[in-house]
Order: sequence, then structure tokens, then C-alpha cells
Amino acid sequence: MKRLKQLSLILFISVGLFSCEAEKADADITNEFLTGKQIFRCDVDGKTRVTDSVVVSYNGVNVSITAYLLSRDTLESQKFRYDTFTINFSKLGTGNYISSLGNVVVDETLGISNATYRQSGKSWEYSTDNLDLDPVNTPSVNLQTGNLIISDINDKAKYFGGEFEYDIYPPKRENPNNTVAPVRIRNGAFQYLKYN
Repeated sequence: MKRLKQLSLILFISVGLFSCEAEKADADITNEFLTGKQIFRCDVDGKTRVTDSVVVSYNGVNVSITAYLLSRDTLESQKFRYDTFTINFSKLGTGNYISSLGNVVVDETLGISNATYRQSGKSWEYSTDNLDLDPVNTPSVNLQTGNLIISDINDKAKYFGGEFEYDIYPPKRENPNNTVAPVRIRNGAFQYLKYN
């Protein structure tokens, strides 16, 4: 009988200790104010770029994300230069934000986005808005140049995440004969981007 009491006491204390540790872990897991380190990645013309150097501007309506990516020059010459990639979109909310050109009315339930890419050392920037469409020859064209999906927003910890891809064109004055290829952004994703 004495052994049974000792065993019961040991079992009772063990269960109590394990349950206390489990409660601490559960509290951390469910804490909606915790956040991770911001991360931004994308393939730029087939080369993967990853950075945590990201600035988010939010004025209560419009949002702008600017990521500073190591430039192609840096990768080849070991000199640190950065390309800047900026995504602007019409509101902070989960959903789909398209970037399109043309004169066809876009579905008003979708958000709107555009993107720019400035290579280090260039005085001009690529943009989703740079592609010229001739209104006479293409009166009903609506060319989608990209897409942003905001998949999650944590309004307590003030961060959001999502995915994107864009085709970003050089300005017409730099590309009069359409010989400069657009910058193609693929497999883009970000997480824990902080906003205020």
C-alpha cells in the first residue's frame, strides 16, 4: 500500500509539472502579437533574390513595399549595389491586386497594383505602366502585367504576407524599337512585413 501511495504521488507531481510546461508553450503559440523576421524573395529574370531589407509605407489606404535586392553587378563584381523593387497597391486587405494596361474596365471587386524596378546605375526605371498600347490598333485590349495576392494580415502584430509576379517594362524612350526585354519577376513571396 505504501508503494502505491508513493507511485501515485510521483505520478501526480509528474503530471502537474508537464502540464505547467505545456501551458507556457500553448501561450506562446497562440500569442497573436508575436511576429517573425520579415522576409522577401523573388526570381528576377531567373535568378533568386532574397532580402530582409524591406520598407513598407502605409497611409491608411494605399500601401507601398520597397525591397532592396543585391544587384546583378554585386553578384558579378563583389561591389555592393542594390536594385530597388517597389510594389504599390490600392488598399491593405486580403485579396487579389492586378496590374493591367489598356482601356477595358477592370473588375471593381479586385484591387489594383503596379510595380517598378530600378537597376543600380541606371537613371530610369522599369514599370508595369511603361508598356505602350496603341488605342487605335488595340481598342479593347486589357493586358495583365502582374498580380499580387495578399494572403494573410495580422492586425494585432501589424504584419502581412503574400505572393506576386510581374512583367516590368522599360520606358519607351529607352526602348523605341522594343528590343529591351522586360524584367520578369516570378515566384515572389513575402512574410512578416510590418506596417503601422
